[in-house]
Amino acid sequence: MTNSKIIYTKTDEAPALATQSLLPIIKVFTHAADIDIELSDISLSGRVIASFPSYLTEQQRVDDALAKLGELVLKPDTNIIKLPNISASVPQLKATIKELQQKGYNLPEYPEDPQNDEQKKIKAQ
Repeated sequence: MTNSKIIYTKTDEAPALATQSLLPIIKVFTHAADIDIELSDISLSGRVIASFPSYLTEQQRVDDALAKLGELVLKPDTNIIKLPNISASVPQLKATIKELQQKGYNLPEYPEDPQNDEQKKIKAQ
């Protein structure tokens, strides 16, 4: 028998706190039913990292989990637990980029007012 799987999304802020308390409980119940739990990172930092693979080392690159989930939801056997999250503001995006840069990620600055094609491309990503 093949194991069933539930994909649980990892998010930022308040939903992340809910994950810390709820996910262990879900794992206990699903383990008894032989259902695997797969964590999928759709946090702001995860999405920023996934958007700029050409700027990063091979070890730093991650898949675009949100795009992958978008494909999986079209399959009838997909089960996803997604906690609510909101779109990030520009200040949150800039703070996330700065924090990731401080951790060694060679990410470009977010151009609020792009002046050239490269900056326009970065903003679009």
